[in-house]
Amino acid sequence: MNLRDQRPAVFYFHPWEVDPDQPRMKNAPLRSQFRHYTNLDVMAAKLRQLLGDFAWGRMDEVVTREAPRAAPLRLAA
Repeated sequence: MNLRDQRPAVFYFHPWEVDPDQPRMKNAPLRSQFRHYTNLDVMAAKLRQLLGDFAWGRMDEVVTREAPRAAPLRLAA
């Protein structure tokens, strides 16, 4: 999308996703443990890759630049 449309993108990650040494909650449901603790050891490398592969800017600058291109907001009556 970024290459094709030349539009910025926003992504979010939780701070705990970069802490492989965080305390483990042993009583959490198995599904939650899997989702929360899987691949913690590779998240920092993924972020380094993203930082190197893309240009980054401040959110206020992105919003100001992209606002004219945005579709009008339609609110339900």
